[in-house]
Amino acid sequence: MTASEIPTGLPPGPLTSAELDEQVSAPLIKKYYRRIWWGMYRRADQPDDLLTRSRALARSFPEGVLRGRSAALLWGDDSVPADALPEIWLPGTRKAREGRIYRYGALPPHAVTEIDGLRVTTPLRTCRDLAVDLDLEDAVVSVERLCAMVAELPAQLRAAIEHPSGRGAHRFAKVVRTCDPGSFSALSTRARLLLAGADCGDFRHGHRVVLGSGTVELPLADPAARCVVFTSAARARRDRTASRHQSRLQSAGWTVIIVRERGVGSVRSRLSGSDAGPVPVPRVHQTGGRGIDPGTGSHSVQGLGQVAIPRRAAGLLAARWPATELRLPAHRSGADDPHGLWGPGPS
Repeated sequence: MTASEIPTGLPPGPLTSAELDEQVSAPLIKKYYRRIWWGMYRRADQPDDLLTRSRALARSFPEGVLRGRSAALLWGDDSVPADALPEIWLPGTRKAREGRIYRYGALPPHAVTEIDGLRVTTPLRTCRDLAVDLDLEDAVVSVERLCAMVAELPAQLRAAIEHPSGRGAHRFAKVVRTCDPGSFSALSTRARLLLAGADCGDFRHGHRVVLGSGTVELPLADPAARCVVFTSAARARRDRTASRHQSRLQSAGWTVIIVRERGVGSVRSRLSGSDAGPVPVPRVHQTGGRGIDPGTGSHSVQGLGQVAIPRRAAGLLAARWPATELRLPAHRSGADDPHGLWGPGPS
């Protein structure tokens, strides 16, 4: 049911049964409201998602503090699953209820703030809770998404792990040290963690490449191997400019890997950019100061990395995301793929 189908004046949820009975007649309640759980309702045009349920939980326990996935969502974490359970910290124990997560224990006042009238854990405390509650990959993804939304959070995280203390302190420190705050998207983070876990290259976010008169910030790259990984989410957001220069990167000797989270099909390779005009060879500036010779892909140690690391990286990524596409540098020949692993799939 859409908002246009709802009669004017019907209040949105979440509303308690008592509030609804006071404001809306019984026939309208039956037609235009849906139960979230016992004693709490939403209007029919409101989604039954984590945000609605988190607000409902906060209404149920005004003395509580939204935490975990609920707090992360309110701070702007776009990686939170829509079907995640709402979470709240309560000052005293309560009987557990299906579809809700209650937490107890010490929660210092400085770990609590407000968003849109809701009591919620601060970004720093939210990150600590996520590090303890989630598996490593999901925790790193959420923390990096929060870093993208809260400018001061990376510095706060670095300071917090200088003196670890309390439950889960070492786990929290591990998550923070694994993070790369420059991540463009949750998918890009997952790709980086997959490659790092397999000890494949040194892929990081934030490397910059100069093409002609412009500078392009790459979403995920290993400059030593001249390999860059684009993700569908990254191209759709901050990385639009870099995606337009994929063919230029290929012409300059870079391998481009494109990871698409959805869709099925064979992993394909394209020799893109061969019909483009002359393209300047990029100068690579790597974070951390290690110089990279732009060169032309000669058979040096760096050249060996250019061959081995991109292909292995593409294989690892394709195993998890089958629609992954490998685009080889424009100057390479078919002899570089003797077994046809990355050849075009059936049409």
